[in-house]
Amino acid sequence: MTKAITKNYIKYYKGNTPIILSAPHGGDAQPKDTKTRTSGVFDKDDYTYELTQLIVEEFYKQTSLTPYAVIAEISREKVDLNRKKSEAFEDEKASLVYNQFHNSIEKSKLEIEEDFGKGLYIDIHGQSHPKAYLEFGYLLDNDILKQHDGALKEHSKKSSISSLSKFSRECFIDQLKGPHSMGSLMCNQGFDSIPSIKLPYASDENYFEGAYNTRTHGSLNGGNIVGIQIEFPYKDVRDTHKNRQKCAKAFVKSLIDFKQVHFDFDFDLRKIS
Repeated sequence: MTKAITKNYIKYYKGNTPIILSAPHGGDAQPKDTKTRTSGVFDKDDYTYELTQLIVEEFYKQTSLTPYAVIAEISREKVDLNRKKSEAFEDEKASLVYNQFHNSIEKSKLEIEEDFGKGLYIDIHGQSHPKAYLEFGYLLDNDILKQHDGALKEHSKKSSISSLSKFSRECFIDQLKGPHSMGSLMCNQGFDSIPSIKLPYASDENYFEGAYNTRTHGSLNGGNIVGIQIEFPYKDVRDTHKNRQKCAKAFVKSLIDFKQVHFDFDFDLRKIS
């Protein structure tokens, strides 16, 4: 597996497969020479750093390949890496971290487009909503997900996977919530997810559709790298090492299936018991 390089509190894996993972809110580092933010959201996404690390390791176990990964070690109290620059920090020193994070993603995207022509970007977060579903965000809010399929498909160009239809053998509705959507694939692994065949939208309105990173690094504005934000619940998913391992294994299996169906990308898989 590719060895990570850490610079400016950002851990970076140079991958060799067309997948990029990022985790902006799981770090703890509190550099004393950087001013703490006084406004905005400060909550840490507990164990998303560790979960993302396990996903990288599990991906290698199952495929002998390493995804690109950009994982923040710095605390969100110092810089929020899922906001535009003017809202992300209050100390110019933090711009080094911010630039390192986003430039690493952009560099990964360029390498993937050059080597593979197309790819997938996934921004990893944590949430604590009461129903504890995995929430896959495509920049379409819950009211849009509630619409009937005829109306919903009209929003395809407003989504972070708008370019996926150029590659996928399936239509936009199936990409979003069909049998081979990430949500349905994870449901099949025992992790209820929104949107999916089972849960096409959030019945209690608790749903995160994606934010700055997904808008910026997905295919909303073109390009061949499609983007998805994922909100992992805490209970039974992030709360223990054993549960994180179980989730990482299921997530990688689902990710492989998703890539094979929608990107026509075959992995040279190892046999996993």
